Amino acid sequence: MSRGGAAGRVGRSPVDRTSLAWQRTSATAALVALFAAVTALRLGEPEVGIAATALSVVGLVVGASTPRVRRSTAEHRDAWPVVVRAAVVLVLSAAVGVMLAVAALVGG
Repeated sequence: MSRGGAAGRVGRSPVDRTSLAWQRTSATAALVALFAAVTALRLGEPEVGIAATALSVVGLVVGASTPRVRRSTAEHRDAWPVVVRAAVVLVLSAAVGVMLAVAALVGG
């Protein structure tokens, strides 16, 4: 049974939807890191703010870039590269949060 009524057409596979969801997760994590960078600058921690901005930009680029995926057939589609990129962005965002917390504790 095909979706959309067209015989022989394959609809959006679950892998495609999963990939898009992980890309949205990456974008959200990068934006959280960017808000943490702005918070660091407003708290008077320019070094942390600059480092956090750099990490959030790297996270945004990593999360927004799309890895090469073989899309010739539905069986060859794999969301794993996008999941790995999302994990990298989440780790970078966590590093930004830790830097901000340490700066707040040390700086008073």
